Amino acid sequence: MTRLDRAESEAESKGTSTAYLGGAIAIISFSILTFGNASEWFDYVFGVALLCLAGTLAYKGIQSITKRRRSAD
Repeated sequence: MTRLDRAESEAESKGTSTAYLGGAIAIISFSILTFGNASEWFDYVFGVALLCLAGTLAYKGIQSITKRRRSAD
């Protein structure tokens, strides 16, 4: 692997982590809107499912950031 390849993969990692965390924030906002307008039980279930998805995306984003920092050492 050349040095240029390593620099490109690190740049992709930064963009990927930003996308994961941005997606998590967007989905959390949709979840808040869902809970605010919930009138039936399935609305609450959908809100919880959105929170789980947001948690997964946030976890992947944080994992990507820590992986990038470890590889920089």
